[in-house]
Amino acid sequence: MRGSLTARLLAHAATGAPLDAHAAFGSGVAAGEQERQLRWLLDGGLGPLLHHATRAQPQGVPEAWRHALLSADLTARMRHATLQASVRALLSACAALRLEPTLLKGISASEQLYPEPHLRPMSDFDVLLPPQRYSEADAALTAEGGGWERTDFPALPGMHHDAPLRHRAHGGIVELHRALFPSDSPFSAGSLFAPAQLLSRSQPSSWHGEPVRRLPPELQLPYIAASWFNDLSDMRVHPSFLPSLVDALLLLRRFGPTLDWALLRGWLDNELARGCLYALLAYVPRFGATPAPADFMAWLGRSQRVAGALQLRLIHHMLDRHLVAARPWTLPFPPPVPGRYSPAYQWRKRLRG
Repeated sequence: MRGSLTARLLAHAATGAPLDAHAAFGSGVAAGEQERQLRWLLDGGLGPLLHHATRAQPQGVPEAWRHALLSADLTARMRHATLQASVRALLSACAALRLEPTLLKGISASEQLYPEPHLRPMSDFDVLLPPQRYSEADAALTAEGGGWERTDFPALPGMHHDAPLRHRAHGGIVELHRALFPSDSPFSAGSLFAPAQLLSRSQPSSWHGEPVRRLPPELQLPYIAASWFNDLSDMRVHPSFLPSLVDALLLLRRFGPTLDWALLRGWLDNELARGCLYALLAYVPRFGATPAPADFMAWLGRSQRVAGALQLRLIHHMLDRHLVAARPWTLPFPPPVPGRYSPAYQWRKRLRG
């Protein structure tokens, strides 16, 4: 795992150290294995990031792969340009409503954390709106002349967003969130991800000169961990889960030295979110990320019962063997995530109904 192409790219994201293309592509790994790892990264949307990381040593990349990475980079640039036009249209409409949306996930990370925005793969973009103004914004966007149309999406009770909207002219897709998780999600317990708290803790920012809001890094980090493991709990291991790990590594690299761990500790009133963050923070140092403070990690370990020592080993082995070593999950049971193999958590969840 440590010498795999994926692991080397993750180490580059975590530390900013140059990626040695000659070592990455000439490390004695069989050609078929390297081809499989490259395909895994391309399928995960990280071809442009690998192209960027090896740009100083293009001759170290096999010629056939050089073309594949360049093609992935050019395609990503075109897609991001289209997405940007759609984001501008949304922000213009929100400005007319005197509304500042809070950027979430990839559209926030791409501008804030990545060397170039197109390096963060996205098929759509997500924004959080004040729940009390959600209907007003949705009606204005989808009205005749509003420029947006609703996509086909099953409307389920308790969902945290309605059907995504597609911009008629530019084709970009946005998910308008009224919350970060469905109302019946265990992540909705407590105040950590409560919409009112999120909006009050969000910070003024800008996106290409347009006023927006963003979650502070102390909220972005547990949100990355929670949404990452939440998606892993519903789907088998897939390379599309790699960008979230890169987001976490880049966030820790940029904000780790100044992150207010005491503030984060005070906000973490959701046990499952604490378990997800514990599993993530215990995992990333293997790529060179600076570890979280020891006292914070000790508190995280004590304060939750969804990722004990055994669960942690199972989760990290799954990530090493499957997500980083590029092996799809083919076992007949779901992959381990915080809470899944915790008897105490499962028992309490069933008692709660």
